[in-house]
Order: sequence, then C-alpha cells, then structure tokens
Amino acid sequence: MKIFRGQVDAAPFAGVFFLLLLFLLLFNTHVFIPGVRVDLGGKPVAPELTSRTIKVLRSGAIQFEEKEYNFAQLQTELQERAQKGKVPGRLIFDSEPGTQEPLVDKVQQLISGMGIATKTPGARLELPEAAGFPGSRSNEQLIVAINSNGQIFFHNQLLNESALQQKLAAVVGASKEPVAMVLEADKMVPYGKILRLCEIARNARVAEVAFAHRPNQIN
Repeated sequence: MKIFRGQVDAAPFAGVFFLLLLFLLLFNTHVFIPGVRVDLGGKPVAPELTSRTIKVLRSGAIQFEEKEYNFAQLQTELQERAQKGKVPGRLIFDSEPGTQEPLVDKVQQLISGMGIATKTPGARLELPEAAGFPGSRSNEQLIVAINSNGQIFFHNQLLNESALQQKLAAVVGASKEPVAMVLEADKMVPYGKILRLCEIARNARVAEVAFAHRPNQIN
C-alpha cells in the first residue's frame, strides 16, 4: 500500500458536474407529467362590454349600440360587420310603444336574415309543465307574453293593459278570420293577472285564448 501522491485529473469530476447540470436544466422538458398544461397567465383583464340592444323608436329611428340609424343605414352597418365577421350572435330586440309595426317587422326580418338571434327584454319565462291541452284551431295567432314581474309583451313591445287591448282590437278588426291569442305566462304569474289578460282578449273580440306550456318531463 502506497499513498497516492500524483496529480488528480479534474476532467471526470467536471463531466459528472455538467451531467448533473444538464439533468437539472432539461428535467422539465424531457419528463412529461400526466395532465393538460394550463397557462394561467397574469392578472385577467376585464373584457370591454358593449351594448347588445337594438331598439326601434317611435320616430322611426333605430338605436343600435348607442347610435341611431335609419333602416338603410342599419342594413349597411350589419352587412359591413358580416363581411368582417363581427356580427353579434344575439341581440336584445325592443321597440317603443306606438312604433309602426311594419317597421318593427322589417327590422326583425333584417336581423333574422343576418343569422342573429333575438331576445325579448325582461325576465326569462319559465312556462308551467302540462300535458293533454289542445292547441288553437285558429289560423291567425297572436302571442302575448307575461313574465314573473308582470310585464306584458306583444310584438316584442312592452305594453300596458290598455295599449295591449288596442293592439289586439286592431289586429282582430283587420283580420278576415277568427283570431286566437296564445298566452305565454310564467308559472309564477298570479291567477288573477291571467284572468285579467283573458278579459282584455275578450273585450278585443279575440275568438279564443290558448295557454302555452312545456310538456311533462318523462322520468
């Protein structure tokens, strides 16, 4: 046994050191952890909210995203947005009481033709479940909706009871066939309010009233 007094070669130690360094640096890229990588990023920025309401005014103007257009200008605006792929998927459609119905229908047809869904302002309706009720026999049907807050809508217009009766009477007077009213009432609407709407329909000479409902769910 003799004591080693020669020079120590540092190359093997340096090699091992660099191997360990490579393993540490490349560990995350060479070893795959099960799961899906999700980059949370930094602090989220609140999206810029824009108005998605379109409203037909009594004056004949149309409000869209806080600007006023006539029908031709609105049509041009929507067509330009469609070419850029910036047409909204859904709009809240509203109109002032006393607005000309042909203009309301014209705007609705324009929106539908652009593939834009519409939603009536107010609370969402939750119809009651029922089964076995027949539908209306009349060819011409008028849909009247009332939400849980008691708001009445006809032709996408928020109306009071007096205005509703006038609208119904005008349609009945212009029709050559019996007219039926389909009442879409939220299940939380008081029974007295429903009877009041039936009375309004009778005063307007509406032939019959049908109640919209959801079919019973099959368990």
